Amino acid sequence: MTKNLIWFRNDLRVHDNTALYEACKFDQDQVLSLFIATPQQWNYHCMSDKKKSFMYYHLKSLQKELFKLNITLYYHESTNFLHSIQYLIFFCQKYKINNLFYNYQYEINERKRDYLVKKELSQKGIFVKGFHDNLLVSNNNIKNKHNKPYKLFSFFKKKIVTYLHENRLKNLLVPSQRKFKKNIFLASMPPEHFILNFNKNIFPIGEKEAINRLKNFCLYKFKNYSLKRNFPFLDSTSILSPYLSAGIISSRHCLIMLQNIKSKESFKNILNSSWFNQILWREFYYHLLIGFPEISKYQSLTKWETEIIWANNIKYFDAWKEGRTGFPMVDAGMRQLNQIGWMHNRLRMITSNFLVKNLLIDWRQGEKYFMSHLIDGDLALNNGGWQWSASIGCDSVPYIRMFNPLCQSRSYDISGDFIKKFIPELKKVPNQYIHQPYEWSQSERLKLDYPQPIIDYNISRKNFLFMFNKIKVKYKK
Repeated sequence: MTKNLIWFRNDLRVHDNTALYEACKFDQDQVLSLFIATPQQWNYHCMSDKKKSFMYYHLKSLQKELFKLNITLYYHESTNFLHSIQYLIFFCQKYKINNLFYNYQYEINERKRDYLVKKELSQKGIFVKGFHDNLLVSNNNIKNKHNKPYKLFSFFKKKIVTYLHENRLKNLLVPSQRKFKKNIFLASMPPEHFILNFNKNIFPIGEKEAINRLKNFCLYKFKNYSLKRNFPFLDSTSILSPYLSAGIISSRHCLIMLQNIKSKESFKNILNSSWFNQILWREFYYHLLIGFPEISKYQSLTKWETEIIWANNIKYFDAWKEGRTGFPMVDAGMRQLNQIGWMHNRLRMITSNFLVKNLLIDWRQGEKYFMSHLIDGDLALNNGGWQWSASIGCDSVPYIRMFNPLCQSRSYDISGDFIKKFIPELKKVPNQYIHQPYEWSQSERLKLDYPQPIIDYNISRKNFLFMFNKIKVKYKK
């Protein structure tokens, strides 16, 4: 009897899972599955405790779904990737595995790990097959005329939209129940390293919950997404990022469900919609991660970035982390991150831009802090977002993008609803003063338990632009 093993990583689902689908193609094959946790490696990669817990509870949910298919999910803990390779080889030999299936991961350490696994197992006569399941389209199919990855989103989008229009994606069905029932059981999954520290009401557990959330968004929120998506006090976004990050749902599934529900709309309009544009940014950052491995080494895509002299003021950095900068929109965003492990996308841009361009703190410090707190932490997206905010990544605009937190606050939290939710000490401040509460407290001679701005925004802006432009001019010479 042929034995197939599915090696689960960041693809914790039974729906639309390429590795699972391929491993279960033949009814007569016995199928086993395995997840190897690597706590030490996760800590090295700054994975947040919330994401670890989120993954653990979804592993338990996945285990039950696989059990219904007569597939056992085995669980093992190794300290790091090297030890995980050794255990995987041991597991394959112990259970006499003939074929190993997995979906690709694209970070540099993960790619090195997979290379060694394939090399070692192939020498032992075990067939190893990986799949581009985490992408809408393989990176091999989206290249420029020089056969290189696109570095500008606009060109990438044009290419991939054309490809998707010509090559319609199909959802992979959940495999049918395996005929082999002998020795199928719920393997032990010790929870010592995983403490429930995220809000299940905000991030419910289970693949079915993720699919229902996607369906609900497509039915009720998609229509007005472009109009409401920038307002953090509105429940207008999908909040699917934690599920996409852990692979509880696929971006392919997102597109196909959107297409099915919005069948009356043209496929071209769907591909160019504001929400799907966010899916494409996710795809774009993954293609960059594959094409430019230096991204995994905290390096930027613009070489002149090394000329920047970062101030790295510890007091400023601590104030930013704690949401005590005196800029309400920045502070509310950081407190949202610290409390629930997730932040609205508009606020991610505002807070990261402020740290780099106004506090002059190295973007890598902000990137690591986000990663260590986000329940949807993802190297490709987090790094791509930070490089975009710092204007040292793939950004086509000819000017230096600056986010004035006061203007952003007045534009996207007009009445201060979001600010007051996460900064309760400002609840008594009248709405017209909520964006500059210190001015109100001074005029009323009241004392607020909230700091005054730690910097003068206009001066910091001028200083950054002067330094930045000076470096760019020098580099051009």
